[in-house]
Amino acid sequence: MAGYSDRLATRIALAVSGMALLFVVLVGFGAWLVTTELLRSQVSVLLRGQLNLAKERAALVAMSASDLLILQARSQGGAELAANTVEIAGIPARLAVVDGSGAVHRGSRHHGATVSAPWVADAIARNLPAIRLGDDADGPVLDAVMPGEGGGWGVLLRLPLQGLVDHLGQRDDKVRITVTDRAGLYRTAEHGAVEDRSMVVSDRLALPGLFADVGLVLELAPEPALLSDPQDRLTAFFLAMAGVTPLVVIVLAMVVGRRLTRRLSRLVDAAAGFGSVSTDRSVFETGGDDEIARLGKAFAGTVERLDRAYRDMEARGRALLSNTERVAQIGSATWSPEGEQQVWSDQFYAVLGLDPAEKEACRSAFFSRVHPDDRDRLVAALGDETGRVVEDFRLIRPDGVERIAQLRAELARGPDGVPLRIDVTIQDISERKRLEGRLDGLVGELKRSNEELEQFAYVASHDLRQPLRTVRSYISLIEESLEDRLDGETREFMDFIRDGVKRMDSLITDLLAYSRVGRIGKDGPVDTGRAVDLALLDLQSQIDEANAHILVPDRLPVVSGEAGEMTRLFQNLVGNAVKYRAADRRPMVTIGCAERPGEWEFFIRDNGIGIPEEHAERIFGIFQRLHARHEYEGTGIGLAICRKIVERQGGRIWAAQIEGQGAEFRFTWPKLRRQDTDKD
Repeated sequence: MAGYSDRLATRIALAVSGMALLFVVLVGFGAWLVTTELLRSQVSVLLRGQLNLAKERAALVAMSASDLLILQARSQGGAELAANTVEIAGIPARLAVVDGSGAVHRGSRHHGATVSAPWVADAIARNLPAIRLGDDADGPVLDAVMPGEGGGWGVLLRLPLQGLVDHLGQRDDKVRITVTDRAGLYRTAEHGAVEDRSMVVSDRLALPGLFADVGLVLELAPEPALLSDPQDRLTAFFLAMAGVTPLVVIVLAMVVGRRLTRRLSRLVDAAAGFGSVSTDRSVFETGGDDEIARLGKAFAGTVERLDRAYRDMEARGRALLSNTERVAQIGSATWSPEGEQQVWSDQFYAVLGLDPAEKEACRSAFFSRVHPDDRDRLVAALGDETGRVVEDFRLIRPDGVERIAQLRAELARGPDGVPLRIDVTIQDISERKRLEGRLDGLVGELKRSNEELEQFAYVASHDLRQPLRTVRSYISLIEESLEDRLDGETREFMDFIRDGVKRMDSLITDLLAYSRVGRIGKDGPVDTGRAVDLALLDLQSQIDEANAHILVPDRLPVVSGEAGEMTRLFQNLVGNAVKYRAADRRPMVTIGCAERPGEWEFFIRDNGIGIPEEHAERIFGIFQRLHARHEYEGTGIGLAICRKIVERQGGRIWAAQIEGQGAEFRFTWPKLRRQDTDKD
C-alpha cells in the first residue's frame, strides 16, 4: 500500500501548502495595501513641501520683476532701453517702452505691442501700474505696465508663465508643476497626463509687489514613476514570497506527512488483507501508545466482534432458511450450469424422500426420483434457452408413494453473460392439486346452479305473471258483466285487487331484473351519454307529468360495462329524483361527472324531499322503503339493483343529504382500459 501512503502524504502536503498559500496571500495583500497607503502618504507630504517651496520661489521672481519694472520706469526717462530682453532669476523676459496709446515706442517688437492696447493706454493715462494675463506664440504670458515719470509713456514687461514653471521645478524631475488662472482660461503645458488626480495638490499663488492682484493657481502632481516604482518592487517581493512559501511548506509537509502516514498505511494494509490474507487480529497492532496505536487496537477489537457476529448471523441465517423451507415445504438447491454438481438444502432432500447422509446430491440422484414418464419433459424444460423453468411433475418416493411436485429454476449469469449457476426450488404440491381439483368441481357445480337458478327465475317470473294477467283479465270481465249491479264498495275492492296485481307484477319484474344483473349481455365500451339519453327517453312521461327540468352535461365519458345495465342505473336514479320531488318547487335534476385517479365519479343531484342521514345506507337494501305505498309508489328494489350494478364493476355508490335542497347520489366507475377497447 505504498501508493496509498504516498497519496495520503501528498494530500496532507497539498492541504497544508494550500492553507499556507492562503495565509501568505491574505497577509501579503494586507501588507501591500498598508505599504501602498504609506507610500501615498509620504508622496502627499513631499508634494506639500514642494508646493510651499515653489510658492516661495514664485514670490522671489515676482519681487524681482516688480523691482526691475519700477527701476526701468524711473531711470530711463523715456530713453531707449539698453536691452529689450532680460533675465529675472534665470527666466527670460521682454521689456519695451510704450507711448500713451499703448504702441511700442522703443525697445523690442513683440506680440501685441505694435497695436494699441486699451488697458495699457488706460494705465498710462491714470498713471497707475496694471497687470494682465494673455497668450503669445510660446503660451500664456503675464504682462505688466508701469507708467514712466513725467507721464505719457511707460515700461511694459512680459513674463512667460512656462518659464516660471520651469524655474519652479528645475530641481526636481519627479514632480509635475502647472500654473493656471482661477478661471482656467490660461494654463501652462502639461508633460504627460496625470493618471491619479487624487494625488494632485494645489494652492493659490500669492505674489508680492506689483503682481499681488494676479489670480494664479499652482498645481503639483507626482510623476507616475514616483509611486509605480516602489509599488512594483513591493509587488514583486510579495509574489516571490507567495511562490517560494508553498514550495517550502510542501517539502516540509511531505516529510512530516510520510512520518504520520507510514503507520496508517500499515493499518490500511492490514484491513485490506484481513480475511483473504490473514485473520490474525495482531496485524492491526502498530506499537506505541499514541492515537494511531489506540486506533489499531480499536480496529482489532471491532474486527473480533464483527467476526463473532458474522458467524452467529450465518448460523441464524442457515437455521432460519431451514425453518422457512420446512414450514413452506419448499426445498432449495444450487446446480452447476451443466447440472452435474449440485448442492441441496435439507428440505430439498425431504421433498425427494432422501437422507442427506445416505445419498449424495447429484443429477442422477434427482432424476431417479422423477417419474419415468416425466423425465424427458423435465430435461427438455431445463435446457430451455430463456433460463426460466416452472414445471409440475410426478415424484416416486423411496416408499413407492407418488407425489406431485413443482420445480422452479432460473439460470444466473455473470456481467459478461456467461452462465454461473442454476438456482432451483422444489415444492410438494400434491395437496394443492387435490384442492384445486375439488375447487374446479365446486366451481362447475356453482356455475350449473347459477344457470339453473337463472332459468328458474325466468320461468318462475313468466309462470307467476301469467296468473296475474288472468286475474287482471277476469276483474275487467266481471266489471263489464256486472257493471249495473256493482255498488261503490265492491268497485273499491276490485280496485284494491287490480292495484295488488299491478304491484305484484312490478315486484316480480324488479326481482327478475335484480337476479339477472351481470348475467345478461357482455361487457364492452359504453357511452354513458347515450345511456343517459335512453334512460330519459324511458322516463319522458314521468318527467313531463312532474314538469321536471333535467340538466345533462354536453359530454360524458365512455366506460366499460353492459349498456343495458348502465341505462337501468341512470333510469332508476333519475326516476327516484323525479318521483320524490317536493310539492312546493319545480323538480330540478342535475347529472354530472368528475374525473378521479383511475375512475370516474358520477352524481345525480335533485331538489326534492331529501333523505334522512341515518337512512343513507339502509335505502340500498332490497325491499327497503322509507315511505308508505300510498305516498310514493315503488317496490324497494331499485336502489338495490343500482348498488349491484355498480359494485359488479368494482365501484361504490352512496347517498348524501343536501341541507334544505334535496338529495345527491354519487357512484364511481373504473376508467376504460386499453384491453376493453381492444375487445370491442
